[in-house]
Amino acid sequence: MQTYETLFVTTPTLTEDEERSTVETLAQIVTDGGGALVANERMGRRRLAYPIDKHTDGVYIRFLYDAEAEVPKELERRIRLSDRILRTLTVRLETKRAVAAKEQAVRDIQARAEAAERERQEQEAAAAAAAAAPEESSASGAVDSPVEAVDPAPAAPPTEPAGEES
Repeated sequence: MQTYETLFVTTPTLTEDEERSTVETLAQIVTDGGGALVANERMGRRRLAYPIDKHTDGVYIRFLYDAEAEVPKELERRIRLSDRILRTLTVRLETKRAVAAKEQAVRDIQARAEAAERERQEQEAAAAAAAAAPEESSASGAVDSPVEAVDPAPAAPPTEPAGEES
């Protein structure tokens, strides 16, 4: 089995559900062909270098997978038939590059999971702090005091007009 990387650009007009179903369909092609999907990464919406079918933006998605040679051929055939995908590129990775790409994919997945966990904990802590903190403005009963206006620059002393000296 070889390691392949397929990068494709979907149209920016797809809804999240349409995009998800398109990606799941393509991922299913890899697994049905006997391949193992290592990474399925949504790289985000980005500006295209040039307009494609009157679209200036696209959503980039990357597959990293191990499969036999027939799987990427079938994947590209299905991509060409789809009107939801603007461009695609599939490359077969060399052995050393494939190992490094798989290790990086695992690190990226772990980093995203840790970041999501941290964010969830921060949101829980913020919610707990907001619930525990009494509302100071209504509890203190403080009366708003008027603030005196202060001139930031003192007035310059009046100057005498320059007169003629005799």
